[in-house]
Amino acid sequence: MNNHLKYNLNRVAYFVAIVEEKTITAAAQRLGLSKAVVSKQLQLLEEEVGVNLIVRNTRHMHTTKAGEVFYLQSRDVLNYAQLAYEGLAQISQEPTGTIRITSPIDFGVAKLSAFVANFCQKYPKIQIELSLNDDIVDIVSQGFDLSFRIGWLSDSSNRARKLGTFKEVLVCAPNKANEWYPETPSDLKQLPFAAYYGIDHSARVFTKKNKTNNQIQRTEVQLHSNLTFNVTSALRQALLEGHHFGIMPDFAIQQDLDNGRLIQLLPSWQLREGGIYIVSPPSTLRSQAVKLFISELENRLIVD
Repeated sequence: MNNHLKYNLNRVAYFVAIVEEKTITAAAQRLGLSKAVVSKQLQLLEEEVGVNLIVRNTRHMHTTKAGEVFYLQSRDVLNYAQLAYEGLAQISQEPTGTIRITSPIDFGVAKLSAFVANFCQKYPKIQIELSLNDDIVDIVSQGFDLSFRIGWLSDSSNRARKLGTFKEVLVCAPNKANEWYPETPSDLKQLPFAAYYGIDHSARVFTKKNKTNNQIQRTEVQLHSNLTFNVTSALRQALLEGHHFGIMPDFAIQQDLDNGRLIQLLPSWQLREGGIYIVSPPSTLRSQAVKLFISELENRLIVD
């Protein structure tokens, strides 16, 4: 029953640090130990388990196949231990911990910035790192706890929960709305289009409900552009200049529509509706801080 006591579990932490830091020198600095101690503990660990875990040479260090499996399981063991300590601490103390979050820029500005500021004011011992980036980030390799994804999810081993929806809106500046006045989606082919590279490379489908018989009219239009952006906030600024039309998520330009800085074109025609998701790594491990953040998020963040 006590066979596990023959293993020195501290060496597991040393091994995980070596793999993650990629050198024994860096691992020793992280652990606050000498390089010789860390190297010796790795040697003793390999003797304990009876297999080589890391291949070393003068220039590189990498895990063996067995070492990779052992690393993934050891990392989870350390995470479980960390969660156990956090759970004990939070029985009688304020919630603590760090939450690393990534989000598209517009959604982060429009919806998350105020929310996380209020969350940190309510729970001052929780630290939040919010990284805004319109590129899709590998949350596992980059160490994020949560990611917000806007649009249409691709297949992934990550866990996803749908928080709400958004609509794509066809917009331009007021001067061009009065000048162009398109009546059908086909009229857009002749107008200057500013595109968002993440979603605007394919033909766009427009739908319209017939008020008489409730049937759905559907038309597909290929839009062409000589101006493309990789950040929607930059696309919005270009549209405000009044030379192009574009397609934006409603949450990013709702204030512009309300105050007349942008005008919706073809308002009787609808574009796609997408989802707003919160995504987390595939592991079932979640710190108390992350669980609390998700709970508060679902109760207070309005995304519809």
